[in-house]
Amino acid sequence: MPAPDRYMPGYTPRIVSFMTRRSADSHAAFFQPHLHPGLRLLDCGCGPGTITRGLAAQVAPGEVVGVDLEASQLALAKNEPSHPANLRYVQSGVYELPFAVDYFDAAFAHALFEHIAEPVRAAREIHRVLKPGGVAGLCSPDWDAFIFTPLNAELEAATKLFRRLQEAQGGNTTAGRRLGQWLVEAGFRDVKLSARYECLEDLTVMGDFLYDRLERAPKQDDVFGRGWTDATSLAQMLKAIRTWEKRPDELFALAWVQAVARK
Repeated sequence: MPAPDRYMPGYTPRIVSFMTRRSADSHAAFFQPHLHPGLRLLDCGCGPGTITRGLAAQVAPGEVVGVDLEASQLALAKNEPSHPANLRYVQSGVYELPFAVDYFDAAFAHALFEHIAEPVRAAREIHRVLKPGGVAGLCSPDWDAFIFTPLNAELEAATKLFRRLQEAQGGNTTAGRRLGQWLVEAGFRDVKLSARYECLEDLTVMGDFLYDRLERAPKQDDVFGRGWTDATSLAQMLKAIRTWEKRPDELFALAWVQAVARK
């Protein structure tokens, strides 16, 4: 049986701060040319809604619905003062969307498919709620193509442990390169893939993200009991993250794969 889906990084203030830096212009630019005013759009795994609000502005007065399993993220999204009138949020997972067949003109999912254990099932459900000819836009990272430099043994161990945690919970750290395959299996047509790098100007953003998650791993994931690392090695990883993010010659570039397809 697939592992139960859970957003592996969690929802601590550091993690949420990482997610709220995203916007439609910065993280959905590949999908925006396929949108126009009046479309009815679904955002799957909308999180705190920072991307969703930008999409809602683009398709207004068309209805936009953001769905997410995590109630705390929907609360953040709903409490945003700039909440557009054409946008609403629904608590739901992606496997059983509470919408009729052929309801939406467009569907979007950013940084979702790398965290779910049954991606083809999710893509089929998105396919179900799209109208014939409707457009889907998916975007997920591919950790094999990340640029993390200067890299040393401790930092390499930290990224390997992070990936192991995600994959142990049913995720896939190379989901980006599989998006096209999953869409085809789900019945989509005219699949087109592209890729881009996101270079983080403030390395403490990624440093905080990794540090926060690995620091919680002993209690949350029993990494010592499972033999995945030990207390000394983990302490060295955490120290290396803090040293790395302050260096003047560092770089962290995320590799994003983007997929657009039609029903």
